[in-house]
Amino acid sequence: MSIERWSLAVVVILVTAAQYGLMVYAVRDLRRRPSVRGNNRVAWALLICCLPFVGPLLYTYMGPTSFIPRSRSTSVRTPRTPTLPPIQANDPEWN
Repeated sequence: MSIERWSLAVVVILVTAAQYGLMVYAVRDLRRRPSVRGNNRVAWALLICCLPFVGPLLYTYMGPTSFIPRSRSTSVRTPRTPTLPPIQANDPEWN
């Protein structure tokens, strides 16, 4: 194989890796966001998966509705219990 074919193969592999990397990043972000523009996750997922490069870039630019950080996991978090102030030794309510 000539050097031209090797370089073309390397370019194709790099472009493919970039495309799938963007797609995976956008779909993961879509799953973790509490809300997206238009409130239609299915349409955004189809756009991301069907339009190479353009779909993930459009989602990254237009999809999220705010810069509110997305949750780290999809599981439901338990609320934190409030902490009580420490009891003072000379507190008249506790004596």
